[in-house]
This record gives sequence, structure tokens and C-alpha cells, in this order.
Amino acid sequence: MKIKERTANDNGKYRFTVDVSRRLAEEIEKMAQDTGRTKAEVFRLAIELLSTAREAQKDGMHVGAWDETPEQRREREFVNFG
Repeated sequence: MKIKERTANDNGKYRFTVDVSRRLAEEIEKMAQDTGRTKAEVFRLAIELLSTAREAQKDGMHVGAWDETPEQRREREFVNFG
């Protein structure tokens, strides 16, 4: 992924140009359609989630998802947030 120079506009926001693979572009598009968000919102949310996960790991926490029913518990741990 290449990130080109960032520039600030009058409202303090920055614009990034990001090159992604076709697979990732299709995934971002699908997420946007599934959630009713824009692609930019999906991208911003992903960065916020990654940032939160990294902070949790720095604090010694595990990051993951789980589903629990009376019969079973399924878990996934997310790793390598570097």
C-alpha cells in the first residue's frame, strides 16, 4: 500500500491517497454497501479499530471476538497488530 503526501484543508482534516489491491478495494466496497457507510467512513473506522486494538495489546489485553451459547463458546483472537 502506498500513501501519497498528505495535505490539510481549512477544517483541519487531512486527505490521503491510498493505493490498495483489487481484493481490498472490493472488500471496502462490500463493507460500505453492507453497512450503509461511505468507503471513506469504512476506512476511518478500520483505522480507529486497529488503533484501539493496538492500545489494548500494549496494555497486555487480548483482542478478539466470541460467540457463546449454552452449548458452546467460539472464540477468535486477533493478533499481529504490530
